[in-house]
Amino acid sequence: MAALLRLLAWFAAFLAALAVLAAWLVPPRLDWSAYRAELERIASAELGREFRIDGPFALALLPEPRLVARGVAIGEAGDTVTGTAEELRLTLALGRLLIGEVAVSELTLVAPRLAIRDVPIPLWAASSRPPPFLAGTRVSLERGEITVGTVRLAHVSGRLSAQGPFGPYTLVGRYSLGSMPVEAQLTLGRAGLDGAATLEAAFFGRGARVAVAGVVLHGGFVFSGKVEAEGADLSQLLPAPALPFRAEARLAVEGGAGSADQLTLQLGPSRLSGAASFATRPEPRVDIALAGVRFPLDPWVAPASGALAATPFPIGLDLSLEAAEIGGGTLRSLRAALLIADGQVAVNEAAAVLPGGAGVALAGAVIAAERGPRFEGLVELEAPDLRGLLAWLSLDRVWAGVEGFRSLSLSSRLSAEPGLLQIEQATARLDGVPISGGVVIRPPAAAGSVAEIGAGLRVARLELDRVLGGKGLGEALAALPPIDANLRLEADEVSAFGVVAREVTLDATLARGQVAVRRLAAGDLAGGVLTLSGSGEAGARSRISDFELDFSGTDASRLASLVPASNLIAAAAPVWQGGFTIRAAARAAGEQVAITGFAELLDARLEVAGLADTDFGRVTGRVALRHPGAPRLLAALGIAGTEAWLGQGSLAIVAEGTAAQRTVTVGRAEVVAGDLRAGLSGELGLEPGGGRFRLAVEAERLPLPPPVWEGRRPIDLAPLAGWSGTFAIRAAEMPVGTTAGLAAVAAEGELAGGTLRLASLTGRLRGGTIAGSASLSAAGELAVDVVLADVVIDRPQLELPFDLAGGSVSLAASLSGQGQSPAGWFASLRGDLRITVADGVLVGFDLAAAAEALAAPLPEAEALARIRRALAGGATAIEQATLVLRAEAGIAAITGLTFRSPYGHGSGTGEIDLRAGAIGLALAITPVGGGETLPEIGLRASGPVAAPRRVVETAAVARHLAERARARRP
Repeated sequence: MAALLRLLAWFAAFLAALAVLAAWLVPPRLDWSAYRAELERIASAELGREFRIDGPFALALLPEPRLVARGVAIGEAGDTVTGTAEELRLTLALGRLLIGEVAVSELTLVAPRLAIRDVPIPLWAASSRPPPFLAGTRVSLERGEITVGTVRLAHVSGRLSAQGPFGPYTLVGRYSLGSMPVEAQLTLGRAGLDGAATLEAAFFGRGARVAVAGVVLHGGFVFSGKVEAEGADLSQLLPAPALPFRAEARLAVEGGAGSADQLTLQLGPSRLSGAASFATRPEPRVDIALAGVRFPLDPWVAPASGALAATPFPIGLDLSLEAAEIGGGTLRSLRAALLIADGQVAVNEAAAVLPGGAGVALAGAVIAAERGPRFEGLVELEAPDLRGLLAWLSLDRVWAGVEGFRSLSLSSRLSAEPGLLQIEQATARLDGVPISGGVVIRPPAAAGSVAEIGAGLRVARLELDRVLGGKGLGEALAALPPIDANLRLEADEVSAFGVVAREVTLDATLARGQVAVRRLAAGDLAGGVLTLSGSGEAGARSRISDFELDFSGTDASRLASLVPASNLIAAAAPVWQGGFTIRAAARAAGEQVAITGFAELLDARLEVAGLADTDFGRVTGRVALRHPGAPRLLAALGIAGTEAWLGQGSLAIVAEGTAAQRTVTVGRAEVVAGDLRAGLSGELGLEPGGGRFRLAVEAERLPLPPPVWEGRRPIDLAPLAGWSGTFAIRAAEMPVGTTAGLAAVAAEGELAGGTLRLASLTGRLRGGTIAGSASLSAAGELAVDVVLADVVIDRPQLELPFDLAGGSVSLAASLSGQGQSPAGWFASLRGDLRITVADGVLVGFDLAAAAEALAAPLPEAEALARIRRALAGGATAIEQATLVLRAEAGIAAITGLTFRSPYGHGSGTGEIDLRAGAIGLALAITPVGGGETLPEIGLRASGPVAAPRRVVETAAVARHLAERARARRP
């Protein structure tokens, strides 16, 4: 019996081993393809979706029955769920399998690729007609990928299980949303009689948690509940700064759409409120509206670029902020309506009030570009306080004046990306001036590099004085920050330093401190056409390397506008007729620049040639000015009437000198103008408010204009204010007017403190000598001291009824006056004058004729008539005469007048009113003749100096004639 039992045991063990071996080895070798349709029916019934198995089958009974099918297709076209899987694993119940029934205890899809068109799947399918597998069957996914609309969930692994055919259901798994790993847990409770079930879900990723709790209703997916989200670092989830966050909202979902209202969002210290909505049809999309009182934007600038690649589905954002802090300033009334989708951010609307009260509005899109996010769209800017806006942008304006850049309105296309800003098709008004064109700005790319600016602009009017604030162009360029620039400018009108140019075009570049003016042209500058090109260096070492200038026109009279401060040129301009041409060029010559140029105007030609340092700090060269008629050129310059004293002839000025540090030094200059022949040397230095000079003149012949004794035109000495210097003149001949004038003249003087002084003057005058000094102050005070000795005259000097027509004259005078013209000086004249004459001729009476009439045996009536005629005019030869005058307040009193003649002698008193041009003179004349003593004759003259009334007093003469007649009677 024992042996039988042992045999049965061994047999049972053998059968068991054989069964195990068969279960292990046989099923994989069986052809299950014959059961393909049955297995597809079972899988379709288990999952509630159409299944198709295209690959091979395998069955393993150990360690548990498992059927594996490869090449699985799920669903049909138009289904809500479609896809494929590498393989389908069905775990079967062994006991049921042994009695011929197929019962699935677990269904696993390996590497499925599923596309879900409608989510969530309507719950009525689970609540009223649950799939068979939900009755205790577990469904698992391994290494899956699920696409819902445009949202892709990668690396999906999870398990769905149910406690019964009607729930509750539990889903636990993990997946990747973009680059973020997410763990999810969802529990759906058992539906009640009304179809309502509880739903709780929690999602965890990168330290953040999202929790949803609420109630789900059958008849479609209807959910109502609450959602919460929180985390310690928002930057781990979104392109955002590293801020803690917390959000709460009331959530309502129906079908494929939902909304979250009563939304509160805490981002660090800032709080926002608003609402959100989402939809899954036709494509998933989320819309968020947020509003806040104050929000810091600076932390969000750098992370914002990541928004282009971060969103798996479109996100609409509507943001409203009362105040937003950025760049040290505050934006007010900020509103932005954005749509983030398809790798770009559509800016439907963005508007804000910038610092300085500038309003800006944007519309366009932010797209991914090679350098980073790129904005393309439209911009409108209205900046009534542009200087406040520039200060917020940290744009230094030291090169601009306070009157420039006050306001700006702009409308243009705008492109902006890291390292590039483009303003295109712009229309603007800067300080009320219309501007159009475009600007390209490239900020410094790295340390040590500079910003690059390109601009093509058209300006209606450009006022450089206002823009530069009184600075020179070179000073403004030196004040600019280091930049590289390419500028094309067209301006209808440009004004600078009182000069206006029209139809101006400029094409210039600035690169690494090198300035290149490819072309500067003005269609109308002072009646001429200007073209200029050149290059040089800007900055602290500003210098010019080369240039070419061409300036020509047909109306030279308008050139006066180029020198508005010159009264001489402005007065002469109306008589300038004809065209003009100015050409100049400069070329590098070693360490210097060679300059050549010429100008032709009014038959005059000016030629310039020389060398300059590269910074034009020092220029050495030669200047030549030539004209065929000197008086004609001076008349064109406003100095008329020179021919009478300067003479006919050409003009030629050739000078060699040096200009450096605002100082011009003339080594030698030869001047020929009419009869003038002179050589000049000296120095001229310009200083703030004036300057200094030193002048030396060596002249062979130096003609001077005749003095204008009665001139009433004011002599303005104001231009001499701030000037000082010395002068020295040596002249072999110095004609004055049409007279022979002086010879061997030596004069020295100075200008200091607004007073012009002739310290000394010596020379020869008509066989005699002259010496003197004089001074004229800015206030018009004139002082003259002069001494003449033995000057011979041979004709009347004053062309007056009483004059000196010949003789040897000596004079000593010390006079002064106050006024702004010669007439004013005479009207206030004061001082002393003494004149002595030897062997001369007095004009005014004929003493010889009077003596002859008295000595001749004539009837009394005829003798008296002859005497009156003799004292009514004529001339008297004198041996000696003396005249002493004392002037005060323009009235010269004759304090001493005596003369001696071969025909008698005389004396006189009186005064001359220089203010009124009147004379009062009383002469006592005693003729001599024959052997008798002749009586005294009185002569009185009064009235205008040019035509005084004469009264001859002949009472003594009548008595003498009567007594002589009685004595001769028998």
